[in-house]
Amino acid sequence: MDDASLKERLVEYYFYAGHDSVWQEFDTFKKQNAVSDEQLHRVLMAVYRETGDNRPALTPQSDEWKRNQGIAESVVRWLPKCGNVPVKDFLLDHMTAKEADGHIRQQAILAYLRVADAEEAKDVLLRFLVGEDRMDLERLSVYGFARVVYDKADSPEKKAAILAALAVAAAKEEGKIRFMKVDGILAERSAAYRHSIERLTMLERHSEEPPTTNLYTDRDLKAALAEARTYRRQTSVNTNPAALAAGDFRQPPLASLTNGATATERERAGTESAKGEAGGRSLGRLVLFVLMGTLLLGFGAWRFMRK
Repeated sequence: MDDASLKERLVEYYFYAGHDSVWQEFDTFKKQNAVSDEQLHRVLMAVYRETGDNRPALTPQSDEWKRNQGIAESVVRWLPKCGNVPVKDFLLDHMTAKEADGHIRQQAILAYLRVADAEEAKDVLLRFLVGEDRMDLERLSVYGFARVVYDKADSPEKKAAILAALAVAAAKEEGKIRFMKVDGILAERSAAYRHSIERLTMLERHSEEPPTTNLYTDRDLKAALAEARTYRRQTSVNTNPAALAAGDFRQPPLASLTNGATATERERAGTESAKGEAGGRSLGRLVLFVLMGTLLLGFGAWRFMRK
């Protein structure tokens, strides 16, 4: 496939496909059409330069302007498919450019998280969720991006880094709508967070806020708080941004950095089951020993009485 054909295919189909299956199918498309990482990067950057050249002549917020802007955003979103071609610096420039369009900044964060290693993912999430470049309205989107990347990540270190950064961000949220967004992501993926004393404290704090216009937020918070109050044993997770920033997810053990915040519900269930089985075996042995002791004492008393 030549550059012109690849550009046409990207612009007419892949740029406007938002569902996850198309993202996965693109690898097959590259292989079947012998599209190299270098060719894809070359075409994407050519398209991006073209959108920049067109922008000054377009009326802001017009249909043509929006289409041009959408293509630029799509280029940023698809850069992670360039494989080994370095794209992180380009994406970092877009994330940190305050004058850049908010949607492009968001797509740059999503793309960067896809290609980042564990430490880089942690640093970017801390920077834009709790740090000096903390986003405002866009934080809801960043939480969603973190969830998408976490679910697709193959590296346990990267998964741990994302969860740890989100736990710190949850502690910093002032309003219950954004808090419940990140809380839901964490509670579904980390048993340690779900059962933590820090989460219970945050739920109780947000429950005291006035009702929101989102009925689901208040309903979910009430249910989560009621559930959290039933836990007899509670874990602890790190919500200190300085402590997390000082940790290194490239070095084991991960548990010391996240206080166990990487455990999944299935892993916790397996641990609890194993503990239950071990406890049951210990109790069974104790009952057996007591029974044997009682029988021996009874037998001794019977012999004494006969004598």
